[in-house]
Amino acid sequence: MITVEEYLDATGRALSGMAGIVDELGDELANVRPPVQGASSPYALLTHCLGVVDYWAGALVAGRTVVRDRDAEFTSSGPVGPLLARVAVARERLAADARQADFGAPLAGSPDPRFLGPAGIATQGAALLHVYEELAQHHGQMEILRDLLRPQSTVDTDRLRRGTGVKWGSVAPDTIGAWVADMDLGVAPAIRHALLDAVDREDFGYPHWPGGDPLPAAFEAWMADRHGWTPSGGHTRVFTDVLQILQVVIEQTTRPGDGVAIHVPAYPPFLAAITRSGRRIVPLGQSPLDGVRLMVVVNPQNPSGRALRRDELEALLELAERHDLPVLADEIHADLVYAPHRHTPFASLSDAAARRTVTATSATKAFNLAGLRCAVAHVGLPALRARLDAMPPDIFGTPSTLGRLATVAAWRDSAGWLDALRATLTANRAAVTAWASEMPLVYREPEATYLAWLGGIEHPEPARWLEATARVKLSEGAEFSLGTPIDTSGFARLNFATSPAVLTQILDRLTTALRPGA
Repeated sequence: MITVEEYLDATGRALSGMAGIVDELGDELANVRPPVQGASSPYALLTHCLGVVDYWAGALVAGRTVVRDRDAEFTSSGPVGPLLARVAVARERLAADARQADFGAPLAGSPDPRFLGPAGIATQGAALLHVYEELAQHHGQMEILRDLLRPQSTVDTDRLRRGTGVKWGSVAPDTIGAWVADMDLGVAPAIRHALLDAVDREDFGYPHWPGGDPLPAAFEAWMADRHGWTPSGGHTRVFTDVLQILQVVIEQTTRPGDGVAIHVPAYPPFLAAITRSGRRIVPLGQSPLDGVRLMVVVNPQNPSGRALRRDELEALLELAERHDLPVLADEIHADLVYAPHRHTPFASLSDAAARRTVTATSATKAFNLAGLRCAVAHVGLPALRARLDAMPPDIFGTPSTLGRLATVAAWRDSAGWLDALRATLTANRAAVTAWASEMPLVYREPEATYLAWLGGIEHPEPARWLEATARVKLSEGAEFSLGTPIDTSGFARLNFATSPAVLTQILDRLTTALRPGA
């Protein structure tokens, strides 16, 4: 028979342990539900534990009136601070209730038939014992959740070097690839299953989609569920990648010599697509829009990692309306925005915005599928839809069956995996920010993407220099402003979508080059 104080010590350690894990994970990670069947988020699990304490000790032992919504406990979310304050209050109440309890006496309240718990709980002592059992069980579950949400600890770089990926395959054996926007962190189980299932069936013939191509519907549902925008039915077209969508929109909405407005620095292939088409790059916000016939809005922005605010997007919309410009909204990084920031689809600003916007996106960045070549464009402009539909159906090519299957599996079945991935990226971003604060760099923490834009490097070709001296390959900053008067020669872009162990190696090597003798 344990004493009341021993009981309170045991329950207090369980509550403190769970609260400590939630505090360690922080606001974003604590609200992530790991991609495991039946798992709750740490925030929700701790909320449920407070409901257990409040009901079993407060209502059935102390006799207080308690209104409980058990289902809501398991779907709850919010900032960690107030939840931890509730834990402190719950511990004090539990201590008071246990000290005043008569362990052999009947329950002080009538059990709710929805929360009967194990059979045979008829005394106050049994109710308090059930509280401890619940807290001990959920403390163990909380430790499992923490381990699932912690960043992936290892990456098999040898496997990556043996593959066909350019990120690792194109660098020397002693060099770490941290440049092109691929991740080292694998793919979601649902995607792997969809691809392996097709391979097992040897299903590589001409595709047939009973009921129609599932990709547009998967895209539309994903945008509605994840970003609060419901795309118009029948407006979605399938392409091989976002760069192809840009090229098609340029050719269909502008003529040689016309200006294309875009924020600079910008993704180098976008700049190249504009100039190779015989159009002019017009840096948004830095040049008048004379002769501009198309606006390209990359949001979240690459390479800066900015997630544009609604008022910023509305200002761009006003500019597009004033000059009567179609807008290509590249939103390929939309699923990689960090709290408290959020993604606002450009087409969601208004009905008028939707009618002038082509929304281009793909699962390739958030789900690590670049080589499978599949993207979608939601074409809001009626005239452009008509022109595209009037063209020969195969002139733009089409993604493979595997690309479609992987993308549908990403958008339909892989939200939990993405949430866990974002936890890894959040921790990695924090590590880069802490490191950059100690370096002689110009740096602003990215609000989205897994890319860090590093400036103030006193070398004409920072990425080439760092590859030679630190044996880490970054993307050359000057490439993000080619063909424009903007100078980004002191910058380099770092990809931090890797394991913490590899990221530590990257940052240690860069430190040696940037701060010799540190």
